[in-house]
Amino acid sequence: MATAPETPPDITARPGDPVMRILLVGRKGSGKSSSGNTILGEKKFKVYKQNKKHESEIGEGQTQIGETHVHLLDCPDMLDPDVDEEKLQKLEEQLLSACSAGLSSVLLTVPLEEPLQNEEEMLEYMKHLFGPEVQKYIMILFTHEDELEDLNEPMSIEQYLQNHADLQRLVTECGGRFHSFDNKSKSGDQVKDLLQKIEGTVEVNGGKFMMEHMRRTDSKDTIANFSGTSSAGEESYEQQVPEDQIRLVLLGKTGVGKSATANTIIGRNQFDSSTSSSSLTKLCQSETTVRNGKQISVIDTPGLYDTELSEKEIITEIAKCITYASPGPHAFIIVIKVGRFTEEEKNTIQQLKEVFGEQMEKYSMIIFTHKDQLEKEKKTIEQFLEKGDPDLKGLVESCGRRFLCLDNKSASFPQFKDLIGKVEEMVEENGGAHFSSDMFNETEKHIQEIQKQKLEEKVKQFKQEHTEVTQTEWQKIYWRLVEESQQEAKESFIEKLCEMYITIPFLYALQSEEEISAIAEAESKGISRMKAARLAFRATQKLSKQKMCLIQ
Repeated sequence: MATAPETPPDITARPGDPVMRILLVGRKGSGKSSSGNTILGEKKFKVYKQNKKHESEIGEGQTQIGETHVHLLDCPDMLDPDVDEEKLQKLEEQLLSACSAGLSSVLLTVPLEEPLQNEEEMLEYMKHLFGPEVQKYIMILFTHEDELEDLNEPMSIEQYLQNHADLQRLVTECGGRFHSFDNKSKSGDQVKDLLQKIEGTVEVNGGKFMMEHMRRTDSKDTIANFSGTSSAGEESYEQQVPEDQIRLVLLGKTGVGKSATANTIIGRNQFDSSTSSSSLTKLCQSETTVRNGKQISVIDTPGLYDTELSEKEIITEIAKCITYASPGPHAFIIVIKVGRFTEEEKNTIQQLKEVFGEQMEKYSMIIFTHKDQLEKEKKTIEQFLEKGDPDLKGLVESCGRRFLCLDNKSASFPQFKDLIGKVEEMVEENGGAHFSSDMFNETEKHIQEIQKQKLEEKVKQFKQEHTEVTQTEWQKIYWRLVEESQQEAKESFIEKLCEMYITIPFLYALQSEEEISAIAEAESKGISRMKAARLAFRATQKLSKQKMCLIQ
């Protein structure tokens, strides 16, 4: 879904503010709250372990250290997968309000002797939330410094960083600013040294980091007057809709880990990935997020190999899949669980080619799930494939040897980067284009026509209810109306498509005698849901070409 480009906050310096305000950010279990307690000299913040519940509020604490008044803000892990969009929005509003008086430093806590998880993503998130200038005030705070003394060859933090390129890269992104804490130590020198480094950063930057939540309405911000004939600039805003969305359609047998994989890609637990049979995905679901500067849409499909879905349900979910992936997916992700390669999976590409066309394999790649099982056996995915089922190797070959192995129980961001990197390589090989067909082209055309009509109605209604707003306000409002009309257009298209599907005589009229016979055979045997799915896709393609009543 398109989102309006945000205007970065205004940055100014306020050297007269005597308070050193520090924001602590980091993932659960990184030592963030413990570091806050070390700075304050008391147990002010609750310490949550990695497997405990998510912190729900921003913690605050104050202390006097020498002549410096320190105000500490302990921020929950905003990238925690269990934080939903509504909760995230509330936390962002709280954080922006708490930081409105200015910041001397943002400390990103990183535990030593542990692999990086979401730390790189956290840097990008801070810049997205506060604006790029905040990077000048971010410092890496390494925790568990005491563990360096327990190594076979004790070393300093500087020596340790020389042997870890990923940590060096993180420090470099923050201008070389870092400090280390031993939160078990009672010495106050580590805190005093930290405050000195923060004071040096503020001095180099010419003052604290300041932001303003709202731009002032002055001569720089013109007024959009709706009483006249002005278009209020909506046409120019419409042209700014970003074209860099990456759309991924996940396909595979029920129970292989499609929903868990979708959560790994999105970075939040928005898809139900419970192992309970009652909660396995039976409905097509689409989620969109911005991650690492890219707009990612994931469409999780039902297990079309299975017999639990009725023909009507298959048809309905296929209509959703086509609509959510419009104007076409950049990649078909075929999800396969490490282990036995089943008969239902062996003809995957051939079946999908019959549905989408011969060109779809150029846009396909394989994700193997349950990587942890291979690690227990001390095998790589390459070794597994080499000694595995010949048909599986053939499937991998047909997808241009594009494959990846995931552990959906592990940190998502490093795996997300690897996956998106491979997807982008594939898109580049395909000339920078997404998968396209007559079916997707006609679907997108109808969606845009519906959206245009709904957007015009929404804009007209808003102008009738409001005489004027600032151009800045109107830009945000207009983009919200664009998003709303786009979502409503998709839902309307799905509804109309399904209405046509369930009109059986009309559906049969669009099919050949061979296709009608195939449906009857599938129904009589109660098998071959993929055959029913293929016929539904073909019917969709024929329906989408009909100019009749899809948009009324």
